[in-house]
Amino acid sequence: MSGFTDEERAAEMKRRDDAIRNSIAAAGRAREAARIADMQTMDTRCLHCNNPMHSWQATDPENPLCDFCL
Repeated sequence: MSGFTDEERAAEMKRRDDAIRNSIAAAGRAREAARIADMQTMDTRCLHCNNPMHSWQATDPENPLCDFCL
């Protein structure tokens, strides 16, 4: 026998589950923060859909279109 009660096993499983859930949530928040930081540096918008993009992503400097609208 392992020497642990069912309550102790359940508490340990819940602790591990919460740790995994918190880790996934933290990674998601970090991705969102990186996306927002990248959007802050975007300097132009698509003329068709108005999505923000970097000037080097535009197909034409006079009429900037994103890859989706091209």
